[in-house]
Amino acid sequence: MPDLVADFEAQRGYLLSLAYRMLGTQTDAEDVVQEAFLRWRSADRAQVQSPRAFLSTTVTRLCIDRRREIEARKESYVGPWLPEPIVEFVPPSLSRPETSESVSLALLHVLESLSPAERAAYLLRVMFDYEYAEIAAVLDKSEPTCRQLVSRAQAHVQAERPRFEASADEVQRITDQFLHACATGDLDGLVQLLHDDAVMLSDGGGKVAAARVPLAGADRISRFFVGLFKKALPHWTIGECRVNGAPGRAVYLGNKLDTVMVVDVAVGRIQRLYLVRNPDKLARAVGDAIKVESPGQ
Repeated sequence: MPDLVADFEAQRGYLLSLAYRMLGTQTDAEDVVQEAFLRWRSADRAQVQSPRAFLSTTVTRLCIDRRREIEARKESYVGPWLPEPIVEFVPPSLSRPETSESVSLALLHVLESLSPAERAAYLLRVMFDYEYAEIAAVLDKSEPTCRQLVSRAQAHVQAERPRFEASADEVQRITDQFLHACATGDLDGLVQLLHDDAVMLSDGGGKVAAARVPLAGADRISRFFVGLFKKALPHWTIGECRVNGAPGRAVYLGNKLDTVMVVDVAVGRIQRLYLVRNPDKLARAVGDAIKVESPGQ
């Protein structure tokens, strides 16, 4: 039993990383990894050639099943569905490999539109560098089918994501400019910071106030934020944080984390804004953000 547990624990971080990318929520990822442990504990050791291969296959297949449950949840979900963010209350200038762009909130949102099999094949190939033969074994499909799954997924991701990713410094700078313009009511400045076809997604899950449909267009988004800041800024504390490896902001009402915000920047302007407000998705964000001055000061 000790070796069995030790072998599993050696893979736990990798398995959680895979499951989170597949599912978009830490709670579901942990549930799947726990179920994988139960299957690992009861597996016939003589049939296991590689603990990593056995466990990654088990987790991937469990995630495909869990994706169907998540899709059913989304059908009755109120407003836009965003992945559960990984929030770290440390300086955005610091980085860690496990929270790199490969798990960015923007990319996870794009992956939500893939089928479970496409998502699994894409992640295994692009993020975890599996060979097609290995993917075929995990998904129990032919290699040509897996190549098609990856190709379709890559085409979709490339169509939805910026061709050139902004650096963390650029995202930090533009986020600062955006918040300052919001707080000072600089409508023209905001419009200049946003792409004409920018989109804001606000996930409140029907539990807190949030836009129930995506808000599109630089002018509409700018007016929304100017009005919001005019009404709510005196009650807010805004702190820096890292959201899935990228610079973000944590908004507090008193001592309660109210909103996590991250922007997606392309060619020097904001293309997408993601606001996670559903308290269930913020429950894991524990601790104090690095406090900064109100953006209007």
